[in-house]
Amino acid sequence: MGKSKKISFEGPFEITKWDPPFRSAVYVIMVKGKKEGYYRLIYVGESSNLSERGFYKSHHAYNCWVRIAGSESNLFIGIHKMPESTQEDRTKVEQQLISEYNPTCNG
Repeated sequence: MGKSKKISFEGPFEITKWDPPFRSAVYVIMVKGKKEGYYRLIYVGESSNLSERGFYKSHHAYNCWVRIAGSESNLFIGIHKMPESTQEDRTKVEQQLISEYNPTCNG
């Protein structure tokens, strides 16, 4: 992921079965695409600690995610771990991805 600068992500993980790690990261929320093995990115975010975020049902964009996915079971997450990063570091990556992919739920 990341057209101008390659950014690797772990996942995709089914969000309902995912256990958020105690990590700072940039994350992407996706839904399955029409082709097998393809996913559509619908949201990009960053966090200093994914496990403290009240993830994922309390997220402000959760309703948008479910609306796009059709159900919670079609939501997937990918994470780009950024240990020892600053919020500025993560925001830079987050904004790059938002700019490149224009995810529906970031609007």
